[in-house]
Amino acid sequence: MFRPLTTLARWLLWALVWSTAAALSGCYVAPDDRTKARVRLVNATRDYASLDLRVDGSLRQGAVAYGGNASYVEVDPDNSDSTISTAGSATALLSFTPTVSKNQAYAVLAFGKAGALRELLLDENQAAPASGKTGLRVVNAAADAGALDVYLTATGDALATAVAAHAGAAYGELSPALDVIGGNWRLRVTGASSKTDLRLDVADLALPAGQSAVLVLTPSAGGTLVDALLMRQEGAIVQADGANARVRAMAGVGSAGAVTASLGGVSLLENANSPVAGNYKFVASGSPALAISVNGNSVGAPATSLASGRDATLLVYGPAATPTAIWLADDNQLPAATGSLRIRLVNGTTGVTGTASLSVDGEAIGSGGVAEGATGSYSEITASTSATLSVTAGAASLFSATNQALVAGGVYTVFVVGTAGSTSGIIKRDR
Repeated sequence: MFRPLTTLARWLLWALVWSTAAALSGCYVAPDDRTKARVRLVNATRDYASLDLRVDGSLRQGAVAYGGNASYVEVDPDNSDSTISTAGSATALLSFTPTVSKNQAYAVLAFGKAGALRELLLDENQAAPASGKTGLRVVNAAADAGALDVYLTATGDALATAVAAHAGAAYGELSPALDVIGGNWRLRVTGASSKTDLRLDVADLALPAGQSAVLVLTPSAGGTLVDALLMRQEGAIVQADGANARVRAMAGVGSAGAVTASLGGVSLLENANSPVAGNYKFVASGSPALAISVNGNSVGAPATSLASGRDATLLVYGPAATPTAIWLADDNQLPAATGSLRIRLVNGTTGVTGTASLSVDGEAIGSGGVAEGATGSYSEITASTSATLSVTAGAASLFSATNQALVAGGVYTVFVVGTAGSTSGIIKRDR
């Protein structure tokens, strides 16, 4: 006769079945191992397309692309020796031992330039923010951008009257948690203490009340503009990329020709007599409408295709009667070495025989002569308080300047313009 199992018998039978299964599998793994920490690798660098995280010698997260990862792996707090490498590589870019605790969540933020990768351990166990608020921390992970100010405003609010939510975010530093009213806000980032130096403008950033997040400011291709990642605590990572570029115009027309140029309704130069170099303007990327005139006469505009995050120069040069306009790509990344600067030559001359070459204190700049309507490569040189610059084409001198201060950390362009026998130059500090 069948008799129902007692509670004790049912428990013993369950234990026997489970222990047998565990013995067959070789180990017992709880669905939630409360002796382990939970860790994820977040890739915030543009210089490494994908990264691997190894912990205690084992690959734990592989091929993590920019903006990833939203998933976690379990890590033994007593065996947390870690390395980060390029995907599939056996050579570590970075070795570190994060201090983690059991049953806690963490993000390892990988950021920095090629050859100088850094990591920052982010504790993702922040207490719930006050009612109606978002707890927001900020990390500046953009190595070339310098210190930054962060603004969160209504869409139509003027930046001129706004107050920074976080000011002076230095590279590699994590801010304290900010109490931000929950909602959807316009995110704008500027250079520190300069509301006119706009680096990022995102129309709609969702910061729901009751949540905690980290806003990571990340580098752009041009070195000055930034993008952003919003890391929700133990949640998704949202990419908030900019849709802008920076553009300036250089007037190098003969006979002091007056240049007017605008892009997408943004004035670059207004009736400016050559030679003169304008300052960078924050514009929409893509193909905004470009209008150019010299001495009031329309000039054919070159095709425009501006990549987000990039800087560019519109060079207008040549005889006043037949001027030419071209786009030049700029690279405003900072010099690699302390005490150094980056400098290049742009040749906006016409009718000059041969290519142009720049030297600073007798040291050749760039990889060779620069043809008409072209830009030379950047060279990194030691800063100087009294440099002598010389631009030549063969035996002909096109431009020279003495006792020039070239500042450490700066990026410079030397523009040489004009026609044969009547050339001049401008030394422009780009940043």
